[in-house]
Amino acid sequence: MLSERRRDRLLTHVREHRSIGVDELATLLGVSVSTIRRDLDEMHERGLLRRVHGGALSLQGSDAHEEPVGDRAVDNPDAKDRIAARAVELVEPGSTILLTGGSTTAQMVPYLGSVPDITVVTNSIAIAYALGTASDSVQVLVLGGQMRAGELSLLGYLTTQALAEIHIDTAFLSAYGVDHEYGILGAHLAEAETDRNMVAAARRLVVLADHSKFTRRSAVRIAPKARIDVLVTDRDTPREPLDALREHAVLIHRV
Repeated sequence: MLSERRRDRLLTHVREHRSIGVDELATLLGVSVSTIRRDLDEMHERGLLRRVHGGALSLQGSDAHEEPVGDRAVDNPDAKDRIAARAVELVEPGSTILLTGGSTTAQMVPYLGSVPDITVVTNSIAIAYALGTASDSVQVLVLGGQMRAGELSLLGYLTTQALAEIHIDTAFLSAYGVDHEYGILGAHLAEAETDRNMVAAARRLVVLADHSKFTRRSAVRIAPKARIDVLVTDRDTPREPLDALREHAVLIHRV
C-alpha cells in the first residue's frame, strides 16, 4: 500500500475511533507496528493527530473553549501588562517582529513606540488598529486572510502566502496554553495551521503566557517545546514546569 494512501486510511480510523492503539491500527491496515509508529510520529509533527503512548488521539472536535479576545483582556491584567512590558525589552531596534493575535500580545502595543525603527507584522486586525492609532513611528504590515469572528484575526492560505515574502526576526506568540512536555497549545483547530506557519517564519520565538496558561489543556499543538527560544511569564507560575523547559534550553523571564 502506498504510504500516502495508508496514512489517509490511518487518519480516517483515528478520527472514527477518536482514540486508537498502535496494534489495532497495524491489524486494520495490514502493516507492521513499527510502520504505524513512524506514520503516527510524522502525522503528529504535522498536527494531524496527537501521538500518545500506545496510540493516537483525534484532533477533530477537540477545539478548547476560548473566550473572545476582548473578554480575555480582563483576565490577570497586571500579570499580562508586566509580561508585555518585558517582552518589548526583547525587541531589537531596527528589527521586524511578528505579533500573533491574543490579549497578551495586544498589551505590547503601548510600549512598542519606545523601540526605534521597527516593523510589526500581524494577522490581528485589533492589534494593527491599535498600533496605527498609538504610534506614528511603528511601521505595520497586516497579513491577509479569512477573518475569524470574535478574535479579529486573519487565517488561512492568504496569510501563509504573505508570510513567505517577509523576513521576520522575532515572533511573539500569545499562547492559549503551555505544556512543559507537549509544547505550545492552541484552542482552535482551524487557527492552528496559520499559527504554525507564523512560528516557522520567524528566526526566534518568544512565547507570552501568564500562570493560568500552564493549567490549560488542549489536543491542538502549535509547536513543540524545542521550538521555544524565550518564555515570558509571571511570578505566580509554578517553578516545576519552568525548570523542565529550562532543561530544553528555553530562556525564562519571570516577572
